Amino acid sequence: MAVEYPGYGLYKGASSDTQILNDAETVFDYLTTKLSIHPKDIIVFGRSMGSGPASYLASRKNVGALVLMSAFTSIRAVVRDLAGKWAQYLIKERFNNLEYMSRVTCPTFLIHGLKDNLIPYKQSQELHSKFFLYQSNHT
Repeated sequence: MAVEYPGYGLYKGASSDTQILNDAETVFDYLTTKLSIHPKDIIVFGRSMGSGPASYLASRKNVGALVLMSAFTSIRAVVRDLAGKWAQYLIKERFNNLEYMSRVTCPTFLIHGLKDNLIPYKQSQELHSKFFLYQSNHT
């Protein structure tokens, strides 16, 4: 199942990080309660901006796996890497994937191109390190 963001495509309304995270949980609840899909049979995938709600969901639900492509540590970190350290303080912190990753317990696969011009691949490396550290301390 693919999910659109509010304000894009057919989904009317204003887009906000809170609404996007609520929508992710609503879709998960629909799949597990209405369609009776077992949470372990759900693979959560997020690419770029979608890595935020995907990481969030995997940190809160007992899903089968998490797959992230071109993931970031946080929106603020992306701004820092694109526009400089001072610019990161001009925006609100959103989708703190680094924090979410410390609570992910399912198998996780990260994919990131070395020549990504928007999100540096080092951010996926940081997420991997956070996930691995968490796993090492909780097994």
